[in-house]
Amino acid sequence: MERIEALSAVVRDANADAMLLTGAVNLIYATKQTALEGSLLVNGQGQAVLLTDGRYIEHARKTLAPNGFTVLLRDFTMRETEQMTQLLETYHIRKLLYEDNVLTVQRFRWLQEQIPCEWLPLQDRMEQLRAYKSAWELECMETAQRMAERAFTKLLPTLHTGMTEQEAAARLDYFMALEGSEKPSFDTILLFGAHASMPHGVPSERRLAVGDCILADFGATYRGYHSDMTRTLAYGTASDRLRTVYETVLQAQAAAIAAAKAGDPCKAMHLAAEQVIADAGFGAQFTHALGHSVGLEIHEFPTASKRVETLLADGVVMTVEPGIYLPDELGVRIEDMVVIAGNHPRNLTQYEKAFTILPENIESI
Repeated sequence: MERIEALSAVVRDANADAMLLTGAVNLIYATKQTALEGSLLVNGQGQAVLLTDGRYIEHARKTLAPNGFTVLLRDFTMRETEQMTQLLETYHIRKLLYEDNVLTVQRFRWLQEQIPCEWLPLQDRMEQLRAYKSAWELECMETAQRMAERAFTKLLPTLHTGMTEQEAAARLDYFMALEGSEKPSFDTILLFGAHASMPHGVPSERRLAVGDCILADFGATYRGYHSDMTRTLAYGTASDRLRTVYETVLQAQAAAIAAAKAGDPCKAMHLAAEQVIADAGFGAQFTHALGHSVGLEIHEFPTASKRVETLLADGVVMTVEPGIYLPDELGVRIEDMVVIAGNHPRNLTQYEKAFTILPENIESI
């Protein structure tokens, strides 16, 4: 119930009586369960009530009730808002925090009309709370990361001349699923050659050829928690240009990781990488923010860009993903996840980063 105690503290700090959570991500955070839907009421006294329907009631009773949650079955003989109003009356709730970044305007107005209470926006309180990862959350993220790394290791020997980006991306997703991933963290990015110059390009029917770079940006999920990594390799042979760009990006990433210190602004990481890339003459080709936090969502608070003054703090997980993109030629990005820990960030990513040339493979394995 430590999560509920933390949520109760948010309620008290906001001078409210309770909060109402319905968003999928916030429900996972509050319950540590990924297979639930419903409405969760958490009051300032540490009481948590989940209202759910027959699809989820058995699972909720087995997993939540033993941990102090009150689990109620949705009563379809009355309107949802009538049952919720009864709950508010039972727990003497007059001031209710709501997920203003989750509810649509239409649904919020409907709830506001149907349920008599004072509605107070949660604003960014949940994002702030979720930014600091517990030891258990870090274990989940490392588990997801190991799944992704093992899947990538399985993929590489199967890449062959003539394979399309789409097929390679589909195989990587398949291998992650075999490793136990609940789903890909996001739409897998797997690009060959000149296509890699688009940081978030979409896998296409473009076929792998000798001399191409291969850019793979992907992640697995475990218990709702995401991993995120990028590796760039060469296929068959590598130009001096590709080697130079790769080594520059690798040095930029090392500089950014060294700058990932608790108490320093997020922008320090970005600026450290940006300086290395600019000194090498590629400043205009680093076209995005250095990284972002990650957890139950692939992009979480805070972000590491040159404009973000938010201070890094212990327990925050940041991606470190500098890149150089030469239009119609090549692209290189290297990405790890690090957890802030004083002046010595811990890298959650173990996969090799030395420049690698895959041998040409004529036939699929």
